[in-house]
Parts: sequence; structure tokens; C-alpha cells
Amino acid sequence: MEKDFNLKSSVEKIIVSNRLYDSLIRNCSDGLILCSEKDLKILMMNENGRKLLDLPFSETPRTLAELFDPKVSDKIRKGETLNTERNGIPVKVRSSVTDGYIWIFVADFTDVIRVENFSQKTLELNKELIGVFNEYGEETLVVVNEKGMIEYAGEKISRTCGVAFDYFVGKNVYEIEKEGVFSPSVSARVLETGQPQVVIQKTRIGEELVSVGTPVFNGEGKIEKVVSVTRDYSTQMKISKMIAELRNQEPDEFSASDIKTDQIVTCNNAMFEIKTLVKMIAATRATVLINGETGTGKEMIARYIYSLSDRKEQPFIKVNCGTISHSIVESELFGYEEGSFTGASRGGKIGLIEAANGGTLFLDEVSELPLEQQVKLLHVLQEKMLIRVGGTTQINLNIRVIAATNKNLEEQVALGNFREDLYYRLNVIPISIPPLRERKEDIPLLANYFFKRFCSNYKKEMQLSNSAISMLEKYSWPGNIRQLENTIERLVLTTPKPVITAGDLPKVFWEGSRLPAVKVNKIIRLDAAIEELEKELIRMAVEEYGTTVKAAEALGVNQSTVSRKMAQYHLKEDRRNQRQALHD
Repeated sequence: MEKDFNLKSSVEKIIVSNRLYDSLIRNCSDGLILCSEKDLKILMMNENGRKLLDLPFSETPRTLAELFDPKVSDKIRKGETLNTERNGIPVKVRSSVTDGYIWIFVADFTDVIRVENFSQKTLELNKELIGVFNEYGEETLVVVNEKGMIEYAGEKISRTCGVAFDYFVGKNVYEIEKEGVFSPSVSARVLETGQPQVVIQKTRIGEELVSVGTPVFNGEGKIEKVVSVTRDYSTQMKISKMIAELRNQEPDEFSASDIKTDQIVTCNNAMFEIKTLVKMIAATRATVLINGETGTGKEMIARYIYSLSDRKEQPFIKVNCGTISHSIVESELFGYEEGSFTGASRGGKIGLIEAANGGTLFLDEVSELPLEQQVKLLHVLQEKMLIRVGGTTQINLNIRVIAATNKNLEEQVALGNFREDLYYRLNVIPISIPPLRERKEDIPLLANYFFKRFCSNYKKEMQLSNSAISMLEKYSWPGNIRQLENTIERLVLTTPKPVITAGDLPKVFWEGSRLPAVKVNKIIRLDAAIEELEKELIRMAVEEYGTTVKAAEALGVNQSTVSRKMAQYHLKEDRRNQRQALHD
């Protein structure tokens, strides 16, 4: 990122169309004037500038010469800092000449430090942030430097936190977080991790906000700024919590409009946060990367984003990168011209990416894309254009990309299976869907939702007993929601009686519920016995399944729990010693 601020477009376009500096100029406590370097024509002046120069509101000077005498105007044009006066009022004037335009900062003569700091901060708002301001609106933004010092905070941020407009600028996000003005700080999390972050914040006055923070790197790969966008979703959060309390309520009792656009049945806090985030970013063009195990509902989330976006009337093109043969993936994705290869259709063919033009492109299992095509996809995302196979014509694109994967892309990057630059291009808004075993409270809701749907589809009059639901809750669900859906459909189709009970569930559910036989040779403390049993179960599971992830699935716990317990019981050392003994 460049250090100097350069205005490459016309100032009218930046200020009027993009509104980048509207809030800065309007709310600046110093006087701020913008004029043309060529003819010194005044293009914009804020109210504080009028006050400091004792200029009546009805009086609108056309040029700088009408404000200052020719000598002062000439020094301002040269970018000099000077002390002068107007109508007997002493003022300090500092100017900065940039690409044919002059930024003039006027302050009370006694307020030198403040005008120096503010003018520098204004000019350092890098041109690369223009798009961000235009996308979200400057009143919802916070810009923080690499040390956590706030350089800019929008007016709405101040209101939702119950502080004055000028409270934030110059303060450190860690101090504000400690004071409880808002917590947690998304900017602090970004600075700590170096990755985009999403948090649910609570403010001192009780408001709930959703904040998305993104790092901006310099040429050396170090964080130079953090830009965060904040939305007030207090009302939505309160409604979500009310729904969570009504966990036994039938899905049909929600409004018809909700069911059409939102088929994500949940009362889980993590899923509520995802739904809130989706509502926040759906209307933008930001690229989304959805991560989750097979069957967690990644496509459902992608379609939910699409349904809430302004592209919902345009195409939604799904591309399963794992099912396209490597020999034809390029022509399928990018299309081809007639005669470009043997067997090419007459007239050529548009690719799946081009078919999504104007709408949304969903790249499912993006980790399976061959490296060669990853390079071309990166080019498409960067340049927003493509060239068909065998063609020379550039095709401009206007697409919103949503990618999904069940693999850890950071690990794939480290293994050399996925390009790092493509990963960062896709990982603008990361969404991680928890597996079903980590949202047990959703199992009764989902089971009843699927049960009612399949009974309606197959015209069955049946009931799902509490004992069956209780058994479903105990299962680890390695196939997640998709497995649960298939299980319910199977039960509806194959159960010959009107009430489905626990005994009707497949054998795998009963096997998982049985405890292993425990042989006791002597009396020991109960806590020691539990530890021994736990240790043995984890050891057996890891040996049988090979990885802590699969062992955790079999044991019905989180992978982090298995890893922590292995360290606690020194099982990792035991495995290393065993392997070494075999090697010796």
C-alpha cells in the first residue's frame, strides 16, 4: 500500500459520487477547504471553515483570492504553512497540493498540534480504501493503524456506543475494550491474528453489534491498517434469542416469508451468529469462503446469502469442483470457442463462470480445483474478466463469488495443494459452520422439521416419539445434517407403524449407545477409575481410526478435547515410544 495519497479521479467523483470525504469534511472541528490548483476555485468548504474565517453562511466565495490576499493565496498554492489573519482573527493555514487539487486546513492560531495531526490523518486515508467507503458508507467504518490507534470512526459508531462523535479518534482499541465501551474489539482480534475476523460486540449502553474486520497489508506483508465495518443488529439478535427459547415450536409457525428465504432451522448460538453475519454481508459484493464438514449445509448458507442479496433475480450457478474431470475442467469453467480442440461444439460454448455473469458463482469443494485452474481462477477474480479456451476476446464479468470447502485450506496451502494468493482472495468473509455434534440442541428441531416435511411429501400420518429423538441426540452424526435428513426419510418410508420409536432406529445408533465392558480387578478411587477408562478409550479410538478427528467423531466429542486429553495422559509420548520401539 502506498504511503502518499493520490487523487487519480476527479474530485467531484470522489467526494460527490463515492462520498469518501463527506463525513471528514463535514464533521472536522478544523476548517477544511478544497480548491482547484489551476484557478484556485473553491470546490467545497465545511461549516467550521466559515466560522474560523468569520464568513457568513450566505456568503459563498468562488475563489481563494476572495478569502485571502494574493500573497497568502500564492503561498497556499505552494503548499506552505503560514500564520495569517482574516477580519482581525489570527488563524493558522496548512495546505497540501495533490494531483491538481489543494487541501487547505484552517485552525485557530493556538491549536497548532490538532490541525497538524488531523490533516495528516486525512491525507493518509489511502486511496485503496475508497472502494470500502463506497461499499459500506463511511458512518459505519472504523480505521485503525498497526498499533491499534483509531484514525477514523464513523458517526453511527459513536451513537451506538453512547459516546461523543470525537471520542474515538486518537484512542487505542485495547484501552476502549478494557473500559467496556465495546467488547470485544474486532480490530484487536485482527491485529492479533493477522486474519479477517467477525465478532458480536456489546456496547456500554447495551446495544449488540456485528463487526467484520479486515487487515490491510503494506508491501512487506505487515499490517498497516485495519478496516472494520459495524452494523447494529440488536433487534434481530433479540428476536433470535426469543426463537431459541421456543425450541419446540414447529417450523410452520414462523411466517411464510421467513420460510421462503430462510430454511436454516436452528437455536444454536454459533448458527445465530452466522445468520446475523449473512444478513450483514449479503447486500455487498464481498467474496465469502464457507468452511465445514461434509453435510453441514454449506450450500444452504450460500443460497441464503444469495436469497438476501440484490442479485437474487440473477443466476445462481453451482460448480462442484470435485466432480469435474481434470481433462475438461478448463473448458467447463471458462468456456471455449468453436474449433479450439477436437470435439468442440459448433459455435463454441460459454463456461460456468460466464453463465453466472450478473449473479452469484458458488464454487463447491474449491479445494479440489487443479493448481493450473487455480491460477486462472485467481486471474478472473483479480481482473474481473476471462478469455474462453481458444479465444482472444476479453469477457467482462460482474459476479459475486461464494466458495466452500470441507478441508482446511491453510493446511492445503502448506502442503502445496492450494495457492496461497487464491486462498487470501477467497477468504475475505470466512464462515465456519459447526458440525451437528457441536449443536446438539438443534437435533430435535431438525429431526421434527425433516419428519414433518417427509410425512407431507409421502402423504404419511405418523409421529416421531420422544424416545427416538432422545436416541438421535446421543449419536455423533459423522455425516452431519445430511445424514440426519437421510435417516429421517428412511424411517418415514420403512417404519410400518404410525409411531416411530427408538427401537426403529438403525443398528448403528444402538451400537454407539452401548458402553464397553469394564473389568475390575481391585477397588481403587472412583476418579482414578474414570481417568483410566477415559485414557483407554481415547487410546483405542486413536489407534483404530488413525487421526484425532475421526477418533473424536467415534467418541462423540470435539477434536480439541481428544488432543487435550492425549496431552494430559501423555498418550502422544506413548505412541512415539511405540513407533520408535518398532523401528528399532
